[in-house]
Amino acid sequence: MSFNSIVFIVLTFSMFAVSTIQAAEWKLEPSASVRAQYNDNVGMRSEDDNPISSTGYTLDPKINLSIEEQNLWDVSLKTRGKFTRYQDLENAGSNNVFTYFDSGRKTERVAYRLSASYTLNTNFDDDYDTESPIAGLIDDKTERKTISLSPSIRWNTSQTSVAIFSVNTSDISYDEVADTNLRDYTNDSVTFRAYWEILEKHSLGFTTSYTEQETPSLKFTADTTAFNLDYTYKINQRSNLQLSLGFRRVESFIPDEPACDIQGGGIIPLDGADECPNLPPFIVSVPTVIEGLDSVSDGTVVNLSYSVQSERGSQSFNLVRNVIPSSTGSVQEKVSATYKFKIETTEKLTTNMLIDASETKAISGLDSSIDRKLYRIEPSITYRLDRNKHISFKYKYMAQRFLNSDEHSKSNAIYIELSLNWPKLATTY
Repeated sequence: MSFNSIVFIVLTFSMFAVSTIQAAEWKLEPSASVRAQYNDNVGMRSEDDNPISSTGYTLDPKINLSIEEQNLWDVSLKTRGKFTRYQDLENAGSNNVFTYFDSGRKTERVAYRLSASYTLNTNFDDDYDTESPIAGLIDDKTERKTISLSPSIRWNTSQTSVAIFSVNTSDISYDEVADTNLRDYTNDSVTFRAYWEILEKHSLGFTTSYTEQETPSLKFTADTTAFNLDYTYKINQRSNLQLSLGFRRVESFIPDEPACDIQGGGIIPLDGADECPNLPPFIVSVPTVIEGLDSVSDGTVVNLSYSVQSERGSQSFNLVRNVIPSSTGSVQEKVSATYKFKIETTEKLTTNMLIDASETKAISGLDSSIDRKLYRIEPSITYRLDRNKHISFKYKYMAQRFLNSDEHSKSNAIYIELSLNWPKLATTY
């Protein structure tokens, strides 16, 4: 789906919602932060690839606009920019943009929602909340553009049961491809979820989904079907446990291409073929004959999460095993574990901790060169200067190891950030 088509759908839905305004509340929430940082390995280069350290500066403005008529409809637009410059690296500066649109309309038993997003970021963005999926994979700056659209319908079938139907379409492209392994692709999915409250604190349900990934330049397609059983236990008002277990099947296919032999770093047509498939360089590492590829991969899907809040803090743990699309013409299985901790040490001082570990492996397709293990540790403290200003200090350690080679890398970074939140502007019209 093109960007212009998404804009047209979003504007149409917005005009429909706004046309029903009677006594809507308008809110404008501006904020901005400035950050200085030092990183001893920008881009997560390996030791053999001459890691480069540098100081850098980031300007991070945000504007949130929302319009709402309580219990009837709402529209919101969130925009964010992250403008970073490094002193010791050429062509490493980035102008990242994040735009999120969300709108909804409610009736007594049915809720309609439409969400859309536009993201432009580079592989040097490895912050946890905005991290580029290709961060740490390539050395040179590469811009990744993502456009997504997601409509959904939620139906309260009874006081204790809910059914949700949603569709998502995403288009991923690269404007400055420094690594020819990276390919533009689309990822579309349809999901249906239903759950029932069987007891006061216990809910049971299921989720079924179908996803299609397509990489046109490789003529690669992958269809993923998944079915999960879901369980939720609301321990009390401040703690929650969720568990989802299921099965998934990935069917991938590359259509028959002219038979080719890979010899001496080149792709040679066989049997009178006039041309050969446009394969990624990773495939040119071993002699083979390419005549098409068809594979099926079965596996399990797991999602376990636990969260608890108190008057002065919160903590959460999440364990996930699922499949994700890849920009190298493959489908990957990702296993990740994340722990977050936050506590208000004093009235003005807050301590945070983030620990994250993940492993990604190609389960179908041609390229497994980006299979890796990735680790992250981020402790930080935040001090509130006054109602609208606070200053934070953070240390970040990241390490990765590629599974198909001995290549590994790590980085240490320190940050100091000043955040400003202007008073919220609100009015009723």
